[in-house]
Amino acid sequence: MSIKNKTLLCLGLCGLIAFASCTKKLDTNLHDPNGTPSSQLTGSDYFAGSLVEIIYNKSGINLFNSTDNYDYANQWMGYFARNYGWASSGNQQFMEDFQLTNNFGNGVWGSLYHNIYDLNFVMANSTKGSILPGAARALRSMLFQDLVDQYGNMPYSQAENPLLTLTPGYDSAITIYRDLIPQLDTAISVISASQSTADDASDVLFKGDKGLWIQFANTIKLRILLRQVPNGDQSYVTTEMANIVNQGGGFLTADALVQPGFTNLPTKTNPFWAAYGPGSQNNASFSASTVMLNFLDSINDPRLGYFYAKNGDSLYVGEQFGNNTFYNAGSASAYGPGLLKSAAQPGLLISASQSFFMQAEAVQRGLLNGSAAALYKQGVEASFNFLGFPNATASADAYMSGSGNGMVNFSLSTNPLQTIMYQKWISECCLDGLEAYNDYRRTGFPFIAVPSYGAPGAAFPVRLLYPETEYTQNPVNVNAQNQTAADLYTPIFWQ
Repeated sequence: MSIKNKTLLCLGLCGLIAFASCTKKLDTNLHDPNGTPSSQLTGSDYFAGSLVEIIYNKSGINLFNSTDNYDYANQWMGYFARNYGWASSGNQQFMEDFQLTNNFGNGVWGSLYHNIYDLNFVMANSTKGSILPGAARALRSMLFQDLVDQYGNMPYSQAENPLLTLTPGYDSAITIYRDLIPQLDTAISVISASQSTADDASDVLFKGDKGLWIQFANTIKLRILLRQVPNGDQSYVTTEMANIVNQGGGFLTADALVQPGFTNLPTKTNPFWAAYGPGSQNNASFSASTVMLNFLDSINDPRLGYFYAKNGDSLYVGEQFGNNTFYNAGSASAYGPGLLKSAAQPGLLISASQSFFMQAEAVQRGLLNGSAAALYKQGVEASFNFLGFPNATASADAYMSGSGNGMVNFSLSTNPLQTIMYQKWISECCLDGLEAYNDYRRTGFPFIAVPSYGAPGAAFPVRLLYPETEYTQNPVNVNAQNQTAADLYTPIFWQ
């Protein structure tokens, strides 16, 4: 593969901050565009929208909402970087220099809590016997985990009932994590007892399939438990893993894809396509990162041409994150055909490859029975399949068996856990930066020699600071956390 590395230019990225807070009343946003009052709305009116909002958070929206999503994690984990034809400013500059402020966290915090309130509404206002309350509880658990993973302690038990208080107290991160497992158990029970109703039409993820929703809930459980164990010897994690196995629903084996009817029409396109597709401002402003691009080239990974596109000189060219050297814009590699398939492509919630790699890690750590090698193999195959390789399984198998590199060929690995984590990182390229960032913090993989060229010698922050909106709307409780700017480097409990 032909790659040209560059150190290079800048000219105007801005990230404005979306504002919201966990103190929002439950029915603040419960009106459709035509002004229908909340009293006439049901859970099915909000369920599909909640799923799409999650996809927006994972995929990013545009330059001017860069902190309303997980864009920062995709950049930090070496998936893409600012094209040096554009200058860094605002939140993009703070992100590159690791000088994050309280304003930086406003968007993610507000967006996730906003969605949690919508899911609360779904749980309380769906048809009797519907699958939606259980599915909404599972999704809500996932969002609470995302919040803890980025902020640590936060409003949880009181925040679930904002009509009771607009200034909720903070629960400890470990307390929240421990409660998410029984929340997911409840979700599974509700899903198992559900029946087909008209509400199924708003399930734009699994179309009312109880088995798939149970697998989804178990996969989130697996993610929660793996965060909490560095070496597989914690009795709590072992017990909960055994409970998942005994429950018998299994884990996801297919991509969890959200498809509400994305199409090539204004405001109806897939969020990732809208944000980074041909002709978008982001497409011109962000390019392949040298971190991932160089690693894929070093292991002769054929996915390079699916994640990234060759430039006008038929070269794969990456940008160094945080580098402010100017050059002629447009010579770096844009997103590839495995990521940008069409304006109508579904949104990826959780990939099958991520599920298989988490299972492989659990087996490798002695937390589940099975073959780590076999699950690893399925994880790589699922990644090739998602990207659209012809004969994906055969292509993936040839890639693994034909490699003499232990980071590819599992049978040659001297550190199987490292191999699993690196391949998981590859599979999440531009698709799930937050999960990759979480794995990096808990395992140290992947190793990134220069986190940012804009902050020489500095390490990645390990959390976001509480948002400015909390200090204005919930000051007593957020001030009780005694957070300072230095806490950007105070680990989340599971680190």
